[in-house]
Amino acid sequence: MTGRVRGVIAATIVMAAAFTAPVATAAAAPGCTPWQVRTVATGLGLPLENLAFDGRGGLLVSKTLFAGNGSVERVTPDGAVNTLLPVSGPGALTVRGNELYVNTGHKTLDGTLGLKTGTIDIFDLDTGKRRTWATGLTMPDGGTVLPNGDAVISTLIGPKRGLWLVRKENPSAPERYGPDLLGPNGMVVSDDGRTLYVANTGGPDFQIAAIDLANPSAPAKKIRLQAPWPLNIIDDLALGTDGRLYTAGEHGIVYRVDPDSGATCAIATGVHLGSSVRFGAGPGWDPESLYSTGFDGAVRRLVPPA
Repeated sequence: MTGRVRGVIAATIVMAAAFTAPVATAAAAPGCTPWQVRTVATGLGLPLENLAFDGRGGLLVSKTLFAGNGSVERVTPDGAVNTLLPVSGPGALTVRGNELYVNTGHKTLDGTLGLKTGTIDIFDLDTGKRRTWATGLTMPDGGTVLPNGDAVISTLIGPKRGLWLVRKENPSAPERYGPDLLGPNGMVVSDDGRTLYVANTGGPDFQIAAIDLANPSAPAKKIRLQAPWPLNIIDDLALGTDGRLYTAGEHGIVYRVDPDSGATCAIATGVHLGSSVRFGAGPGWDPESLYSTGFDGAVRRLVPPA
């Protein structure tokens, strides 16, 4: 996984090109106070790709083994871990109501060759039943479900690199979506449902694309983090109740970013090989704290200053 990211960085240097949309250059953020980093669980396997909360006391993580197999693991607040379901190459996890959306087929070889082996599976958290919803995807990495029930996934590398729209009316026919990003990865929808923020992994020009969901073909607003490349490379995004974005990256730095001004704050370091971040949700998980998964097999909690 880390080798995959290094390959993307190298490819980005060669292919780097700027959009025509305006860039929001980051400025120093006031009140940039460090958060405390605590370990919730370790030894979950290598690597951990993504996380979500099931709303009923579980933190769910996708464990993508280097051989392409893997699973979705469920972590409870006391650090206990149990396998929820086996998955071949799990990527992004999204919970909507009682349903868990799981990207499958997140495999480097499949992305490199452009193979359409990926799916989005839906797991019913109440009944334990699982079904395949979307097919024909190539190495689906990041992803989210839009307010209208469609989904967007990202393919990070290979001939199918880019964002793909999965329409709920025809989930077996993914369509190209939005701008051509150098390394699309994790994503999150704004609270008002108007904007899709996408991590642009490996892009030295800008690190976050803000896509207008009402007009996704329009040039995306570009947000650049105030940190030297490659320390500003990010894998995933979360949205806080304060309206700001929070990032994860292999360099171990978690940033808070104002999506309007681009103002950036490094709220934590030592979050080793960070792959994803989410705010706590459900019994036993602090909604004010940020939880992180890492390629080192650990889950960490970031506690904000009092």
